[in-house]
Amino acid sequence: MRSLFANIYYLYLIKLSKWLMLIMPVVVLFYKDNGLETYQIFLLQAGYSISVVLFEIPSGYLADIVGRRSCLIWGSVMGTAGFALLSVSHSFGTFLMAEMILGVGGSLISGADSALLYDSLAATSRHHYYLRYEGRITALGNLGETCAAILGGLLAAWLGYRSVYFAQTAIAAIGVPASLLLIEPVRKKLVSHPSLGEIFRISKEALFTEKTLSGVIFSGAVAGTATLCMAWTAQIYFVENGFSEKEITPLWVLLNLTVALTSAASATVVSRIGIRRAVQISALLPIGFILIGLLPLAGALSVLFVFYLVRGYTTPLYRELINRNCDSAVRATVLSIRSLLVRLFFSIGGPLIGYLAGRSSLDHAVVVFGIVLTAGSLAAATFMFRHQNFTDHNFKDDPDSGSGS
Repeated sequence: MRSLFANIYYLYLIKLSKWLMLIMPVVVLFYKDNGLETYQIFLLQAGYSISVVLFEIPSGYLADIVGRRSCLIWGSVMGTAGFALLSVSHSFGTFLMAEMILGVGGSLISGADSALLYDSLAATSRHHYYLRYEGRITALGNLGETCAAILGGLLAAWLGYRSVYFAQTAIAAIGVPASLLLIEPVRKKLVSHPSLGEIFRISKEALFTEKTLSGVIFSGAVAGTATLCMAWTAQIYFVENGFSEKEITPLWVLLNLTVALTSAASATVVSRIGIRRAVQISALLPIGFILIGLLPLAGALSVLFVFYLVRGYTTPLYRELINRNCDSAVRATVLSIRSLLVRLFFSIGGPLIGYLAGRSSLDHAVVVFGIVLTAGSLAAATFMFRHQNFTDHNFKDDPDSGSGS
C-alpha cells in the first residue's frame, strides 16, 4: 500500500507541472512579438477553451473506462507537446494547433487527478483525509503560480520571450515521469459498453436524477464561476483604479498567497467551523462582487482578501463533497461535469461583465453580475441543503502518512 500512498507526491509534481506557468506575464507580449493582432490572441484563447469544453466530459469518462493513470500520462505528454510546439512556432496556425493540444491535454488531467487521489486514499483506508491532501495540492498550485509570475518576467527580461516557452516545456515535462510512476488503485469499474449514450446517461443522472449529487455539482459550479470571474475582474479593477504594474504585482502575490495558505489549511478550517457552515459561507462568495462595486477602494480591497480566503478552501471542499457522493466507477466523469459547468458559466459571465462595463462602468457591471450570481448561488445552495445530509469527518493530520499499510 506504500506505493499507492506515494501517488500523492506524484500528483504534487503533476500539479506543479501544470500551474508553474512562467508564460503568464509574457503571453500577450510573446504573441504580439510574433506579429499577431489582438483579435487573433483572443481567437487563440477561444480555440483553447473550445477544445477544453469539447473534451472535458469525454476525457473524464475515458479516465473511468481505461484508467486515471493512462489519462494523466497522455495529458502530461500532450501538455509537454503543446508547449514545445508553442516554443518553436511563429504563425497563427501553429499557435492555434498548440493551444488546442494544450486544451485536450488539460482535459485529460482534469477530473482524473482528483479521482485518482481519492481512490488512492480510499484503497489505503485514508479517504477521510482527502480534503487535507486536495487542499495541499491546490495550495501547491497557487504557490507555483505565484512564483512563476515573478520568475517568468525575470527570465524574459534576461533571455527573451521565447526562452520562457522553452523553460515552460521543461516544466511541463516533469508531469510525464511523475504520471508514469503512478499506481492505478483497484476500484469499481463500469460494466456497460463504452458509448456516447453512456456519457449522456451518466451526465443526466449526475445533474438531474441523483439529487444529492446534482445539488453539490451546481452549487460547486457557481462557486467555481465566482472564483474564476473574480480572478479576471480583480485585474481589471486594479487597472481601473490607477494601480501601476509595480503596485499590482505585490498585491497579486499577496492574494495568491492568501489562497495558498487557506487551501493548505482546508481540512483544519472546515473542521473548525463545520462543513455545513463552510458550505454556507462559500455560497455567499458572489456577494463579494456586489460589495466591491459599492464600497470605496480600501473597503473593496478588504472584501477581495476575504473573498480569496474563502476561495482557498472552497474548491477542495466541493471536490470532497462530489467524491463523497458519487460512485468510484464514474468519479472522474462527474468531476469533469462540474469543471465543464464552471467553464460554460464563465463563458457567459465574463463577457457579461465586459459588456456592462463598456455600457456604464466596472462598478455597475460587478454589482449587476454579483446580484445575478448571488441569486443563482442561493438557489443552488438551497437545493443542495434540501437533499444533502452533511456529516463532518475527522480532518486531522494523518498519523500514518509516513508509514506503509
